[in-house]
Formats: sequence, structure tokens, C-alpha cells
Amino acid sequence: MDSVVVVYAGTRPTAVQAAKKLGRLFEERGVKHEVLSLGEFDKQHSRFNEGVIMVLGGDGTMLRVARRVESSDVKLIGVNYGRAGYLNIVEPAELEEACRRILEQDYHVDKVMRLSIHAGDEFIADALNEAYVSSTKPGKIIEYKILQRDLLASDVADGVILSTPVGSTAYAFSTGGPIVDERLEALVLSPMASMTNLRSMVLSIDAPVTVSVVKGEAQVLVDGHTVKPLPDGSATARKSPRSLSFISFDERRLFRTRLRKRLYGKP
Repeated sequence: MDSVVVVYAGTRPTAVQAAKKLGRLFEERGVKHEVLSLGEFDKQHSRFNEGVIMVLGGDGTMLRVARRVESSDVKLIGVNYGRAGYLNIVEPAELEEACRRILEQDYHVDKVMRLSIHAGDEFIADALNEAYVSSTKPGKIIEYKILQRDLLASDVADGVILSTPVGSTAYAFSTGGPIVDERLEALVLSPMASMTNLRSMVLSIDAPVTVSVVKGEAQVLVDGHTVKPLPDGSATARKSPRSLSFISFDERRLFRTRLRKRLYGKP
């Protein structure tokens, strides 16, 4: 049986109560486990390179946990104690059944691609959802070029989103971008308020994609938690060698959950 780490959002009372309940359940079953707040996990994340991590919270909680996970031997599963929970396939009412199936190892493991984001030669972070390139000054536009092996397009806009398929139902979708199945190895490029009427593009990630800002001081924001100025004006995204492993209980559960919650507001 895998060891289990329960990570909960300490600001959500329902998640705190559920974490305590899980701790008692795993104790009774003799399962090796730990129960940690998100802040505690941030400080101790390097200890966890295998086993199951159950994330109790919203999408922000999952993104903060995911950024600390470097090994695909770690299996993630999210329980939704947030607003939407696109990345969390388990609803609170399903928690006991999900635990039973985890303990019996009755589940599938889906490998999910991340984007490795670089500023020049400097690695910034792996993106599970997206990287957003924009001006460092609020309200200012940027002029930029999109390159993949060669020049693809030029644009003037508020910014541009480089999204994974998983992130296609997040920030990129709000710009009119498409919903993309996470089994595809692709990058969704979505301009924000394009002045040239440039539309979203779905690109193969077989080669790096670079956003080169030619006018304006730029920065990149990765998954809403890592901000980095771009002194030379360029940010590059490539397929990360560090994929993530997500537990699912039936085929395409993550995609179906993302799709239905985005379109209908429920799983």
C-alpha cells in the first residue's frame, strides 16, 4: 500500500475538518500517512518523492502543491473544497468512496504534461496551467512576436497566455481559447485583447515556443504564483521532462470534469 500525504487548505474550515477525518481513517486502517497544511507541505515538500498526495482545497491549492512535485512517482488526487475545482475530480460527498478505492489501489494513473518556462537560459518554473506574459506596468500593452523554429505571428495586446491542455479550461478559456484534451501534447497560445485581432492557436510542443517582446517592459507569471521580470523581453515554453501523475477512477475523468465544470458549472 502506498503511503498517503493529505495536504489541506488551512483557510477552508471544511477542508480542515475533512483532513482530520482522513487522518483518523488512515490511522484506523494502519496506513502510513501524514496530514499537513499547505504551508507545512511547502516547507517539507522535498521529502515526498513517491506515494499518494491527496489535496483538499481549490484549484489554487492544487497548483501550489503541484509546483513542488518533481517526481512522476508521486500520484496526485484533488478533493474539491474550493469554488470550481477544475483540477479536483473528487467532490466532498465522494471522499469515503475515493479513499476506499485508493486503499485498494483500484484506480488509473494519468500522466499530464507540464510546460517548462524559461527566461533566456534561466529556468523559472513548470506550468501545470499556464504562463502569462504581460507588461510590468498595469494597463500597458506589449508588442511581441511568436516564434517556433521561425516567426509565426506578431501582435500588440495586453499580454499573451501560453497554456497547457490542462490549463485550456482556465485563464486561456476566458479569452475565447479552445478546450483541449490533456492527452494531447500541445500548447495553447491565447492573446489577451489583441489589437490585431489575432486568435488563439493550438501548437504542437515538439519544438520550443518563444514570446519575444519587442516593445514594452515585460514579465511572466506562472500558474499565478511565480512572477519573473524578462530583462531581454523573451519567455520560452517547452515540454517539461517532469510530468505529473493524477489518479482517476475511470477513463478521461480529469478531462470530463474540466469540461463539464467549465461549460455547465458542475461535474
